[in-house]
Amino acid sequence: MMPLVTLMLLLGTPPDKADRSSYLFQFEKGRLVGRPYQPQAGDLALLDDHHEITAQLYNLCNTGKPLHAAIIFHKPDGTPAVLEAGRNGVLKVFVTDAATRMQRFDGTILIRRLRKPLTPEQSKQLTDFAMAQDGKPYALSRAILHASPLRPRDPGIMRIFNRTVLDREGWICSELAVAAATAAGVLNETDHPANMMLPRDLCYDERYDLSPQYEPPALWYPRASIDHVGNGIRVGNPE
Repeated sequence: MMPLVTLMLLLGTPPDKADRSSYLFQFEKGRLVGRPYQPQAGDLALLDDHHEITAQLYNLCNTGKPLHAAIIFHKPDGTPAVLEAGRNGVLKVFVTDAATRMQRFDGTILIRRLRKPLTPEQSKQLTDFAMAQDGKPYALSRAILHASPLRPRDPGIMRIFNRTVLDREGWICSELAVAAATAAGVLNETDHPANMMLPRDLCYDERYDLSPQYEPPALWYPRASIDHVGNGIRVGNPE
């Protein structure tokens, strides 16, 4: 089965006041089948705006699409929110209403749902961690290091430096998502070193196996039926 991110996409522009419906689509018997989706704390969101320069930079890191990672949590008032570093190229950490973020994103969103929902205690741990990161800077120097000749992910180096730190002053997107999942007790530092994992590692179980904790990636879509355009699909609002 081909990865969903290899589908041809035509991007629509969401309206200012978006419909807040939400569906996940997966291949079943050769066709995409959608079901309603309610964002749950701990789910991973893998976002891709299909920016070619960003994709080339990821190639230098010996990885590929998707190009961005985030995690869903519940704010103290219970509202589903997205925690992410580097939203839309802005070099800081953001906490955004989940429905607003997904409805207005101009690109592809894949969701990996937790197989087992968080306990109330785990959800609180995730909330506390997420809210404490809001506004921190993006760790640009560590992102550049991944594309340098001294790539931390190279086998001879990663055994020395692989680790998960929960109190960093700045974050890259995938590192933040992994640290948040670790703070919630979903992932562990031994098997899932946050500073070694890039967005593709959170999406596909090629380098790190997240399948015991997470379902396979599903295509998020704002409507119950997919708009087909030629041989591809339209993501976003067709208006």
